[in-house]
Amino acid sequence: MGTIIQNQGCEGSGEGNISDYIRVAQQLRTGLDDNWSRVRMAALKTTRLLFQVPPPLGQSHESVYPILLPPLCLSRYYVAEGVKVYSQQTWCEVTGGRGREILTRILEPTLEYFVEESRSENHAVREAACACMAEVGIKLPRGDLRPHLNRLLGALTVCFKDQSWPVRDAACIGLGNLVSVFPTETRAAGYADLMAERFLHNLVDCIPSVREGAAASIAKVLQGANDSELEKMYLDFAEKQLDGIVDQPADSKGAASMSRGPGANVVVRSGNEAHDEKHTNQVMYSCGSLATRANKGKYSTCGGGCCMDDTFQRPSQLWERADGAIRLIGEMGIYAPQKVTDRLLEKMVNAASLTHYPHHPYLLETACYTIKALCEGQQKSDFKRNLDFLLPVIAWAVSTNQPLAVAAAEECLATLSQVLGPSVLRSRIEGHLESTIVPRLLNFLPPSGSH
Repeated sequence: MGTIIQNQGCEGSGEGNISDYIRVAQQLRTGLDDNWSRVRMAALKTTRLLFQVPPPLGQSHESVYPILLPPLCLSRYYVAEGVKVYSQQTWCEVTGGRGREILTRILEPTLEYFVEESRSENHAVREAACACMAEVGIKLPRGDLRPHLNRLLGALTVCFKDQSWPVRDAACIGLGNLVSVFPTETRAAGYADLMAERFLHNLVDCIPSVREGAAASIAKVLQGANDSELEKMYLDFAEKQLDGIVDQPADSKGAASMSRGPGANVVVRSGNEAHDEKHTNQVMYSCGSLATRANKGKYSTCGGGCCMDDTFQRPSQLWERADGAIRLIGEMGIYAPQKVTDRLLEKMVNAASLTHYPHHPYLLETACYTIKALCEGQQKSDFKRNLDFLLPVIAWAVSTNQPLAVAAAEECLATLSQVLGPSVLRSRIEGHLESTIVPRLLNFLPPSGSH
């Protein structure tokens, strides 16, 4: 097809009322929708070529925008890194920095495509579609999006129940973006609680990145809705989770640290286990997924360790629920810093002080990143008022000798030094009432002049 385009072979009148140029674009769209990454990449290269070659007489590149730009936009979030990067480069080249303007002009077919792809058999495509809907929710003009809001909310709420946790995560972020921008319209659409039940479900999920996405969504909604009753409900819920960690059994379980993104968490099987029936005679995509549909109402049959495995939907531990609450405090520090209360911080410190379960270093890691976010988001005077109260958390983290917790503490101290000033931070540490934390923190302060 690339040869046809290069040799001006799509100048014919085509069949019926569809010109050859449009037919070529439609074929390319089929390739851009393919589940095999090599096919997508080949279609992407040919699509870029189509926009580089002058169109036939009587045709224009703009005439194929509704056909090719929606799948090109979605491919920027596709699972395969090569496809993703090439799509991003092609998008910039084709739109010339006018992506938002162009998408606004073809908004109807674009959103229709995203909603359609959110029902794809390929869970990686569903995830990418949710990411696109999340993006348009905050980047495109509100007036243009408003007529399509119900359709977007409906698609994302369906994906919120997906068996694949990356899809649930992306749907949660998308809903957070839309609800924070359209709180009144969301209530009018029948979601009186502004998706609170859904967000809280994800906030205490057993997957760390799902908890993080829910925390960000809740913080955005709190800032956008400015609803005191909703705020109280969320803060009460967070306090309850922080109080509940005292009952965490000593034999804690959980995912220590799972990053967001395709392929981030892979379980390798060997021997007979690798040849389980769950791994054979299944539809397979180049992204590595053996799963087909969302399988709502029943568990997926993909192999253990897959992001659609039912083991990823186990009941969350009490420490994980508290971790979600601490992540919410951190995201509120970014999006709604004025809503972070001293009472909430006190409960966070109390929860972080408990060490009777093996996973406590991971809670301290989260707490350090939360303190960092508060330092960056709150008014300096508000943050400094609670600094002495928060410093022990950082000291406890460095004392664990657990690499992730120590790295989080070092990053937190670097931010504090940069925002407050190295001399101010050093003096606050040296003058701390709890003398045991002084040597532990001084050894981890960034070198003078490094900020």
